[in-house]
Amino acid sequence: MDLKNDVSTPSKKILLVEDEPLIALSEATFLRKQGYEVFTVSNGMAAIRAVEQDPLLDLILMDIDLGQGMDGTEAAIRILKFRDIPILFLSGHNESEIVDRTYQIGAYGYILKNAGETVLLASLRMAFKLYETHCRQQEMEQKLKDLQTSYGEWIRKAPVSIFIVQEGIYTFANEEGAALFGYESSAELVGVRVEDTIDPEYRETIRNRIETLLSGSSNPPLRIKIRHKDGTIHWIESASVPVKHLGKPAGLVIARDISNTVVMEEKLHKESLLYSSRYDLLEYSFNRRLPEVLQKAVDTVCNLTGSPIGFFHFLQTDSLGNHSVYLHAWSTATVEQYCTAKGSNSHYPLEQAGVWADCARIMQPVIHNDYSTLTNRKGYPEGHPALIRELTVPVIRENQCVAILGVGNKPTPYNQEDVDIASRFSDLAWDIVERKTSELTLQRSEEEQRSLLKELRHRTRNTFHQIISLATLQADQETQAQTRGALLDMRNRVSVLAGLYEALQEQGSSTVSLQQLIQRVCSSLSEAFAFRTKQRLTYEAQSITMDARSASAFGLILNELITNAYKHAFPEGREGEIRVSLVRKEDQAVLVVEDNGVGFDSSVREKSEGHFGLELIDTLVTQLGA
Repeated sequence: MDLKNDVSTPSKKILLVEDEPLIALSEATFLRKQGYEVFTVSNGMAAIRAVEQDPLLDLILMDIDLGQGMDGTEAAIRILKFRDIPILFLSGHNESEIVDRTYQIGAYGYILKNAGETVLLASLRMAFKLYETHCRQQEMEQKLKDLQTSYGEWIRKAPVSIFIVQEGIYTFANEEGAALFGYESSAELVGVRVEDTIDPEYRETIRNRIETLLSGSSNPPLRIKIRHKDGTIHWIESASVPVKHLGKPAGLVIARDISNTVVMEEKLHKESLLYSSRYDLLEYSFNRRLPEVLQKAVDTVCNLTGSPIGFFHFLQTDSLGNHSVYLHAWSTATVEQYCTAKGSNSHYPLEQAGVWADCARIMQPVIHNDYSTLTNRKGYPEGHPALIRELTVPVIRENQCVAILGVGNKPTPYNQEDVDIASRFSDLAWDIVERKTSELTLQRSEEEQRSLLKELRHRTRNTFHQIISLATLQADQETQAQTRGALLDMRNRVSVLAGLYEALQEQGSSTVSLQQLIQRVCSSLSEAFAFRTKQRLTYEAQSITMDARSASAFGLILNELITNAYKHAFPEGREGEIRVSLVRKEDQAVLVVEDNGVGFDSSVREKSEGHFGLELIDTLVTQLGA
């Protein structure tokens, strides 16, 4: 019952139960003067009815001796059965058995009637204070009880698995915890041995973690495999702390199902491994021969699928549409440990191939997980390993099967995951085959082109020298000086072009060193005019390069200038010197051809005929923009 006011300012409602009218009147008058609201009744039944009818009563001041009928203690017992209210007993008796009886009832005090008003007032205040404390205690106990009920409900309904493990068994499990192990209810799991729910691989680990809890230490999160009630295996992550349960050491375990997470992690790991393996195969293929690459591809599939046997076959179709199988690669383990059958490049018609070639016939992957039961198998070649199970996948290009990759004798049955692995690597292997084939074709074509180019260069050089020789021979046969001179000039010009061509071939680029070109032209003309032993030709040049087209014009200009000097600057066999120089001035190249002969008559440039050399020089100078 809530108290309306503090006991220091009494405005409480008191029921006074007293069978002596004068005593009742006196006590009621006193209490009213103290600020209490007082109602009086004279017997126990009246007291019971008053309490039933008035819910606002705050306290009962009960006389024990109420005359005939029930006494005050009996009335108090009956009242307390339906109402929690403080009862303060009044009595003229001080016998111990009476006092003990009131305390057994749960009275809030016992006052002798002759104790005086001060004692009565103090006892009332104490009774109210005790009742207030009692109410608060009851309220707290109720809150604790409600909280305990709520906690229990929360734990039972929590979306995480919670257990209490004690002496190696489950003594508590919430609904989620029971479901984690495949049980329909918490009660069904309680009493089950912990080890019976753990995969054998992790039972020793769990024993050690239980010992850790008993030593008072916690266990960090750990991934373990558990065994469901139906026998299936699942992954969980659990952590545990030491607690007391029913006064004994126990472990509080919190766990969650991570099976989907583990499956996803395994898929990601496998996918990462596949990408890494594909990259390794591609990298390996760049500097290895095709048979080595194919063996590497088969080895990779064998490793990823756990197969000790593997092969790679090509399929070829002739002009009549007949299909033949060509063995190109065994796995390394097959060659070293299992197979002594005829190896690489052996071939035979597809229709003679056994059930392993069914994938080529139906253009789909084929799995034979019980090879010995197949009725249409054709046996093995001599030295071939016996098959327990096999997986073969076709490589399809333009609706034709062009290759077969197969693996065999995996310890467990082949599945779709194995098919995916084999298909991905067989396709990659064939892509490498096509690339390698294209590279080989290009390499052969390049070699042929290089051979043809080499032959062409050789023939071109020979052609130049044949023209030079023919011009020289023809000049020697001519009796007319003008014709003979024209042929020799032509020979010298061709010699310049031949020298330029040879310079280009030697340097292997599209630019020509003018320093080397000047050396070639001067050497050639010195030999050509060697009969003029009284003239000396010298040259010096800085390192300057020029593109081939411009260099040919440069060489012809140089040839014409030196030739003119030899022919016209030194009449009647005069001695002299011809000097050639090439220097760089800022962003220009300056060519100078000079001699110390008789000099140059500029009027000859005004004549329209008979000076082809000068006309050629002018044309070439204009071409060069010089």
